[in-house]
Amino acid sequence: MQYLNTRKAIGLILALAFFIGGTHTALAVGTASNTTISNTATVDYDVAGDSRSASSGAVNFVVDNKVDLTVTNLDAGNNVNVIPGSTDRILTYTVTNTGNTTQGYLLTVAVPTANIPMGNIRIYVDANNDGVPDAGEIYATGDNAGDLDPNGVIGTDDVMQVLVVADTPAGATDTTTDDFRLVARTTIAGSTTPQPESPGPNNPAVVEAIFADGVGTDSEPDTVDPDGYHSAAATYTVESAALTAVKTIASTTDGFGSDFAIPGAYVEYQIRVTNSGVGAVDNNTVVVNDPIPTNTKLCVNAACGGLPTFVDGATTSALTAAAFEYSIAGTPNECADASFTGYVPTTVVDGDGANPNITCVRQAPTGSMAGSGGFFDIQFFVVIE
Repeated sequence: MQYLNTRKAIGLILALAFFIGGTHTALAVGTASNTTISNTATVDYDVAGDSRSASSGAVNFVVDNKVDLTVTNLDAGNNVNVIPGSTDRILTYTVTNTGNTTQGYLLTVAVPTANIPMGNIRIYVDANNDGVPDAGEIYATGDNAGDLDPNGVIGTDDVMQVLVVADTPAGATDTTTDDFRLVARTTIAGSTTPQPESPGPNNPAVVEAIFADGVGTDSEPDTVDPDGYHSAAATYTVESAALTAVKTIASTTDGFGSDFAIPGAYVEYQIRVTNSGVGAVDNNTVVVNDPIPTNTKLCVNAACGGLPTFVDGATTSALTAAAFEYSIAGTPNECADASFTGYVPTTVVDGDGANPNITCVRQAPTGSMAGSGGFFDIQFFVVIE
């Protein structure tokens, strides 16, 4: 009975060990390399009632070096949006030693698709993990970026944060992308010598290196995995605003039931401002100026159509209309900032319902104008003199 209980106990222990190990494979890599594992077998038997035993002698082997690493991009959606002319735009990666031996790493950046194209590409080993590319953290190509201890060993450094930094050209086109890949290659700890793989067959008395890394990107130099390399992809995407203004004549009313542009007729203008880019406009920066054409006067009364209006688009601009501003300054300064001094448009109203003194009308809505087709209209009437 005792024998059966012992077997059950051993089975339970093994089952628990398997369960625990199976649920922590991402955190622990198992026994460190160069650990000696020794085992001796014994045989117990009786001869004429005399108990005897025989020993196999110790059989030893050392644990080999499982060369494994993982490069991961940490940016949301593996993408960072940039605007034309922006500098020091950062892709954030980690390099993790998922093997069982302390190793070093060589770093490179591959850019298989460069449509923007991003320039001044640099790599920083972010030693303090603050996400800021400090001058003292810049990586020199060909150097060992740093040794990492085996992943999952408590109290050791098994992960390094790496920043890939680049600048966006001023002429970058909206929605264009660049694909970036951080590539890490395993080296012998404390050196820039790439870690070689042992050719085999296995020598139980010698620590040998076996590549066990997963599939990275197609930017890795070798085409067969595992190969001692790993890499991860991320993208820069240009997301910029692009405003267009289209001015049209919405209607003409001549007072005779037709639509001829004769003196005394009311002409309705519409200015449509559209953001065809995917990016938003900077907050509180949209300003629309329109000088009143010569030989016309701005309508400021319901008799000729009413004061200017702001109408948000069906695809919202996300802007909030401000009070319209009016200038009575002469050319060429009629729309200059200093010309808008709080003039009240209804100060003068002639027999046509217009103010002949107004020389420019301005609308400066508040907020950040939305992209992807967001638009608004400004509508106003003039009376032909």
